[in-house]
Amino acid sequence: MIPETSVWARAQTVELQVAKEIEPGFNIGFDKKIPKTVQSELRAFVEWIEGNYRIPITFWVDFDYKHYLIRKDGKRVGFLFYWSDFDSYPMFNNPEGIPELCLAVRDERWTIEEILTSFIEAIMCYYAWICNVIDDSYEPVDAEVEEVLQEYLRSGKALD
Repeated sequence: MIPETSVWARAQTVELQVAKEIEPGFNIGFDKKIPKTVQSELRAFVEWIEGNYRIPITFWVDFDYKHYLIRKDGKRVGFLFYWSDFDSYPMFNNPEGIPELCLAVRDERWTIEEILTSFIEAIMCYYAWICNVIDDSYEPVDAEVEEVLQEYLRSGKALD
């Protein structure tokens, strides 16, 4: 079970005031080179998240057909998370400040569980942003990431 102290759990209870024109949930896009089977698995995971957890502010996600992405400091990573600070927390009314994620997806090199692990880490960054505790040094807790992955796999929603 995800600890109550985790940003994942805390974000489920945060009361935000969100402008009506800002939709809740994911808005996802796939690089056309990503195999349909991998796209289906990622869609199933997104549906499971949306069915079990709050995504109160649109979360833009682009799945890129790459082995890795490169941060500004030159480090190779599985995802890049971009956010803007709230103008007046807990009020969010800036559609231009909606968080964005780029996630590297190459299934010939990574298993779907490894891809989902990176995705869960990125969602934890989103939740840290929702909780207003994110900064450039934020790192998701590995045990909490693994707990979410195992919860998803146990749910029976994962494709075989």
